Amino acid sequence: MISVIIPTLNGAKELPKLLEQLTLQTTKVQEIIIIDSESVDKTLQVAKSYGAKILNVSRDNFDHGGTRNLAATKATGDIIVFMTQDAVPANKETIGKLIEPLAEQGIIVSYARQLPKTGTKTTDKFLRQYNYPASSKVKSKEDIPALGIGTFQNSNVCAAYQRTEFEKLGGFPQSIVSNEDMLFAARVIMAGYKVAYTAEAMVLHSHNYSCWQLFKRYFDIGASLNNAPFIKQLGKAETKGLDFLSKQLKYVYTESDLPSVPTVFLEAFCKYAGFKLGENHRLLPKAFKKYLGLHRGYWSRVSNIL
Repeated sequence: MISVIIPTLNGAKELPKLLEQLTLQTTKVQEIIIIDSESVDKTLQVAKSYGAKILNVSRDNFDHGGTRNLAATKATGDIIVFMTQDAVPANKETIGKLIEPLAEQGIIVSYARQLPKTGTKTTDKFLRQYNYPASSKVKSKEDIPALGIGTFQNSNVCAAYQRTEFEKLGGFPQSIVSNEDMLFAARVIMAGYKVAYTAEAMVLHSHNYSCWQLFKRYFDIGASLNNAPFIKQLGKAETKGLDFLSKQLKYVYTESDLPSVPTVFLEAFCKYAGFKLGENHRLLPKAFKKYLGLHRGYWSRVSNIL
């Protein structure tokens, strides 16, 4: 049995596309759980119209790990698929292809390929191509020397988990601002299990973040990884960042989009600055953190202890 869990906040615009595609999957989804953070649009009406189970959490108490863990305790499926409200299955085979690797011995996580939506800017198109290539890969502890921190890549934009092992390993880390999926994948790998990147399972998902939004997003990422030093020891994020920048410039050139070159460098600076500040967030005045991070509610809630 498959349960799909979707955290939502004012997702009425894109949620219908996602829920409609879930109903059309050749591998049937038996349960859809919406865990909503006080939406003020028609998110809940949309969810109810598709027969989804509704859970509620206040915005102030939303936590990327804890909120998903809460929803998982209410799910009945032996496979739990986490998605985001702005991800849409690219075809009717997405769920079926996603869960296929879970039938293999030792694989307990499978995450999907992300394709850019229509209208996505060149820099984000490359991001999808770089992080989510066309070839699948199963990752284990043996891959750490070659892949470093990339061994733990995972994305709850669309990812499936074997429920038994998910619970055995304690679920996602709680009280976390970002990267709950990657940190859980690290726990999976270090426990001797495997994570599958399943390129045949595809969802449409992309963003046209502004530079300020990228800064805030990477502030959160830096802060979350700062709490997982064993991951950082496996390889510097800066090394991967330089590889990304070099290949992104080549991509922009091949796409004949030279006007995007300044954007490439500006975005790279904002990401790096946000990441480094996030890494050192404990040194910053508590009152500032809620303005620097993308998830203001989290920083408002935890600033008294960080």
